[in-house]
Amino acid sequence: MTRRVLAALAVALSLFVVTSRAGAQVHWDASAQLGVMKRVLTDRQNGDPVAGFGPAGQLTGHVALLPLVRVGGYIGHDISPFNDGALSARDITWGGLRAKIMSPWPRGDVRLWLFVGFGYAGVYQRSTSLGPNSYMRGAGGSFFEVPFGLGASYKLRKPWELCAELGARAGFGHTGSVYGHGVPKVEDWPGTDSFAIGLTVGVLVDL
Repeated sequence: MTRRVLAALAVALSLFVVTSRAGAQVHWDASAQLGVMKRVLTDRQNGDPVAGFGPAGQLTGHVALLPLVRVGGYIGHDISPFNDGALSARDITWGGLRAKIMSPWPRGDVRLWLFVGFGYAGVYQRSTSLGPNSYMRGAGGSFFEVPFGLGASYKLRKPWELCAELGARAGFGHTGSVYGHGVPKVEDWPGTDSFAIGLTVGVLVDL
């Protein structure tokens, strides 16, 4: 009986040590970034307003799947204004999964990576005043997106790093009244969010 108890304790201790070492080897990172984004609208008519640059922010997090591959998620928001002010700005909130492929060079304090993901975005077109006694009420919609781009970081003091990402977003599967579908239908919808490009900078924690 004593031998069985000792054997069970030995096995439990071994599993604890292995699990602790494995947990200690798990690497993860998280970042908070702010920047600007430019939405490119397709299916526009001649003379329709053009989307301008607007503020954007995002949170990301990853765990190491392989030495140079990390997987995780992202969530963010951007405001897409129109250059001529004819229409009110749109609020776009997005989130999803993404992979981060680290570059083996350069080594040291500077690191580079590529990222790609798949997500979903919700859109709200704010109410627009059309005159003293008329306005266009708000409209909503959504679409799928594929974000991709290039990132870089510079180590300040472990685990803190400065980071930046230059990214693009391809959108498809648009639905909702803001894109001319559903009820109420917006007759003067501004176009389809088929592409976007943005630059964000922020702080990254790497452990």
